[in-house]
Amino acid sequence: MRNNLVLISCAVVAAVHLFPAVESFVPPAAKGRSSSIAKASLFHWGERQSEKGDSQEDINPLLDDKDEQSSSLLRNSRRSFLSATAASSLLPLRSSAGASTLQSDKQLNLSNEELKKIVLSDIVDKSFLVSADITRSIYDESATFTDEIDVYTMDKWVKGTKALFIASGSRVSLVGDVDVSATEVSFRFDEDLMFNIPFKPVCSLTGKVVLTRDEKTGLITSYREYWDQSVNDVLKTAKFGKKA
Repeated sequence: MRNNLVLISCAVVAAVHLFPAVESFVPPAAKGRSSSIAKASLFHWGERQSEKGDSQEDINPLLDDKDEQSSSLLRNSRRSFLSATAASSLLPLRSSAGASTLQSDKQLNLSNEELKKIVLSDIVDKSFLVSADITRSIYDESATFTDEIDVYTMDKWVKGTKALFIASGSRVSLVGDVDVSATEVSFRFDEDLMFNIPFKPVCSLTGKVVLTRDEKTGLITSYREYWDQSVNDVLKTAKFGKKA
């Protein structure tokens, strides 16, 4: 257990030095408090994660007394990181003309079966929950993406998800079928997701996604993710060492 704490502390220090975005990603209140950072900062890179090699007993003691604080740090860090990511020079904002072009290049008023086929492919073939490889033409450009942590624009969600997780080391499974109506699309998922930071921690969660459709265009205007577990419970599943 003590070895795990040392490894986590080293991982956080390495992340701060190797990834400039991480420094702004950690809330000011957390800087200088190595024990809090060791418990929470390793997980600040994302909300979803995967299952790996170490036993769960080894990681749980690290989160015993600071669960509430860690959860708060996670929320603050996630929000700060995504904001910094969207504003960075590596992620240029689209011009209004570009956005207009994207909005016009949409698959409008698809039938339920047509939309189901596309969403099913995004889940099964592209693992979009971790890869962010969505079929953009079925989403309105103003669509919002909401999870248990925060609310994001489509660009922020896509760029943040791609930066935070290693798709090749993660697993996304569809549970049941994809249900489609004129007003929404919904499905359940089971995930093991790997963070893109040193030591590649992996957490597991299950939940449901609801995609709201515009009744006039048929486009998806809202992505809402519901977790079956609390943020703290998800963090407690963290494991290290094996690919999902």
